[in-house]
Amino acid sequence: MAFFAGLTSRRAYMAHLKGNQLMEEGKIQEAEAKHQEAIALYEESFKKGVKTPGTYLGYGVLQMRRREYEKARESFLQVEKLPNLTPQDKKQMRTDYAICMWKMGKLDIAIEQMKEAQRAYGNDSLIYGSLGYMLIEKAVQTGDFTEAQAFNNEAMEYDDEDAVVLDNMGQLYLNMGDKEKAREYFKKAHEQKPKQVDTLYYLAVLSKDEGNIEKAKEYLDTALNGNFSALCTVTREQAQQLRDELGD
Repeated sequence: MAFFAGLTSRRAYMAHLKGNQLMEEGKIQEAEAKHQEAIALYEESFKKGVKTPGTYLGYGVLQMRRREYEKARESFLQVEKLPNLTPQDKKQMRTDYAICMWKMGKLDIAIEQMKEAQRAYGNDSLIYGSLGYMLIEKAVQTGDFTEAQAFNNEAMEYDDEDAVVLDNMGQLYLNMGDKEKAREYFKKAHEQKPKQVDTLYYLAVLSKDEGNIEKAKEYLDTALNGNFSALCTVTREQAQQLRDELGD
């Protein structure tokens, strides 16, 4: 019985990975179907008694993609109860939980959880990218960009070719009112990762502001054929709304 339960969990993981691959290729409907298959297999695994970090974490990430954040939160909390967690399991659980809290609008909790992961496991690209954006969002709320600037500058020192870090810098300067500096970083991010939907969206916003409507449409059309993951700072609906505003 345990063998078949493990096989179901493995099939769920493979369907999840295939869905991610299809999403990156811009095959949105096929990807969503594959992710739905993965969700069904994860749920079947749970019914068969599978309780592994990977199964709970994978399921939670897909629930976040579906905006079922409370289900995702419960999935991540289940990981914390499991015995013999590896440091990597604990780190992924905490960072995924932080992202879930952010998506649920609980920004302060998200920032604290991400900082705890930072203290416990050190910085990496995920923490620099995720926490960097969360601090920008907090700065927009408070009007104080000091911490956001300092942390994102540190992220640039860590990896000045990371597309997410470059996009964060673009959003930082855009929110500080420096469109020229923002454009500079968005273009660098676009060079590193041409299909990064956040960057495409903000390049479209800047192009629209400049009156270059055709270029804005081009950026948005590319974004709408891309992958709006749980980590994205903009939604497909936002991109579609702006595209609709620009007309045919």
